[in-house]
Amino acid sequence: MSLRTDRLRDLREAHGWSKRAMARLCGFGELQIHRYETGISDPSTDNLRILADVLGVSADYLLSKTDDPRGNIGDGELDDNERTMLETYRRDGWPGVIRLGAERISK
Repeated sequence: MSLRTDRLRDLREAHGWSKRAMARLCGFGELQIHRYETGISDPSTDNLRILADVLGVSADYLLSKTDDPRGNIGDGELDDNERTMLETYRRDGWPGVIRLGAERISK
């Protein structure tokens, strides 16, 4: 599976980093970033992890296994209960999840 060179370049540019700046953040040479962005070479597993960490996305996103920059959760599919709980947490935090749980238990 190949690196999505467009995503790598777009993410780097969205952060406002030059290839040199990105290389320094990753501990790579500037030429290596150029090779990755142009598809001349693919990163090793370790370098892919470093790229994903520095860019704040999942390796799966850089490999186009998902279109969600945060990556997949499990099989990538949440059931209705899981989705409701996650949305409640994002909106109201743990107090909201506790309220939701109490409501579900009392039914």
